[in-house]
Amino acid sequence: MIYSEVIEKRNKHCKKIQTNHLIVLCEIGENYKSFCDDLEKLVKSISHRDLVSDLYRVMQGKLSISSNKYKEFIEKHKHTIEIMNKYSCLSNLTVLSYDEQGKRRENLAEDYFYQYIQEHNADIETIKALALKIKALGFNEINFGEKLDFTEIEYELDNSYGSDFAFLENMEVNPTYLSSPIKYRTNGSHYCLILSSSGYGSNKEISKYGRNIELNSLIFDPNKLPNEITTESTIGIIQALAEKKKVEHEDIQASVDLSITTSDLVGYFERLKEVSERIDKIKDNPELKNLLNQMQNTLAQLQLFGANFENQIIDSYAGITDETMRREKKLYLDRRYWSSIDID
Repeated sequence: MIYSEVIEKRNKHCKKIQTNHLIVLCEIGENYKSFCDDLEKLVKSISHRDLVSDLYRVMQGKLSISSNKYKEFIEKHKHTIEIMNKYSCLSNLTVLSYDEQGKRRENLAEDYFYQYIQEHNADIETIKALALKIKALGFNEINFGEKLDFTEIEYELDNSYGSDFAFLENMEVNPTYLSSPIKYRTNGSHYCLILSSSGYGSNKEISKYGRNIELNSLIFDPNKLPNEITTESTIGIIQALAEKKKVEHEDIQASVDLSITTSDLVGYFERLKEVSERIDKIKDNPELKNLLNQMQNTLAQLQLFGANFENQIIDSYAGITDETMRREKKLYLDRRYWSSIDID
């Protein structure tokens, strides 16, 4: 998988939010706007550069207050403040939402997601349940973009050693010549989990760090996500799908090997003809000409046999097409070329 494609799409189409922040927005609902509006008024009413920071410490109980404006604000929004503290979001949703001049920052992710939640208020419990499931799976941040289409990318899982890989709904393994990396796609998914693995072979482990999740919907059954992030529940599932394609993989190997070997023979035969035509003493020899004609006919029959064999394989599997075979033969030749180059 070309992960730069995922990153590019994420940057272009996604809004990013801390998972805890999304949970908070679901729990406080419409009170979020009231909280922000009242905080904005309070900031504008007091010419104090560090007002937001001071108010934050007051809300945490770390600073005594005498201002009635502070007291009224905190009393009115006591429940909202408690929820923000519960999910360790108070600083981000107050101090970090304002610049050094006390002006509220523009295009905050929380404002975007608050508006989304208001537009889908009937589904707020589903959104919250989804966010809680995502948090439980170890994802601290959500990348959301309704235009994300995870079907457009071919993903890869290297079986031999640790690397990043994607886990999605409705995955299908693409039959290929090589058994590793496993190449796969999704025919439709609400999410794409990008995970890191370490270790070799059967000793692979999934890292708890650097987990990323992209969503194209916030309104789907959380049970569509895996219940846990383990080697068995992610890599194991992809490998099991690949195992189901084992016969297709073996048939592709057989067809490609036969086709490439036959092409090699044709190439050697052409060189043999060129050599024989340069040797004056034998180039007009009737016996040699007869042998070469026999070889040419045999090679033509071999090529026809190989083409028929390839067509049988294509007709036998829905996932194998003419394009599949052309691609796998090209990749085979590319690998052979690069392995023949001495880089020392």
